Amino acid sequence: MKRSLIAVTAVAAAALALGAPVAISAGEAGVKTTVTLGAAGYQGKVSSASASCVGERTVVLKQKGNGVLSRVKSSSTGSWKADLDELNENLKIPAKVFAEVKPSSPPGPVATCLGAVSKTVEIAGG
Repeated sequence: MKRSLIAVTAVAAAALALGAPVAISAGEAGVKTTVTLGAAGYQGKVSSASASCVGERTVVLKQKGNGVLSRVKSSSTGSWKADLDELNENLKIPAKVFAEVKPSSPPGPVATCLGAVSKTVEIAGG
């Protein structure tokens, strides 16, 4: 056991010396991310304890039973807003919509930003 730990440490140190990214996990497989969806059902925010997990994340707005409504990138602060033309073209009222971000691996020291799904918002017709 001690020998394998020394070997893992040596490999990690060598990789870091060469500038290679190293992901050594101690429990959780990545950085927790959340995505919110506002009451209107077309905008929200990506949040995380790591700033590198917030900006430039692809947010997919989906409608239950209808699929993808819009795909957009979050801003550097995590804010996002669906393309309203795309949304209006694909949305079928009444609707139950939610936002989703997939896991990502940004450049830098963060190994993986976890994916997330927002709460569902109901959009009524009329």
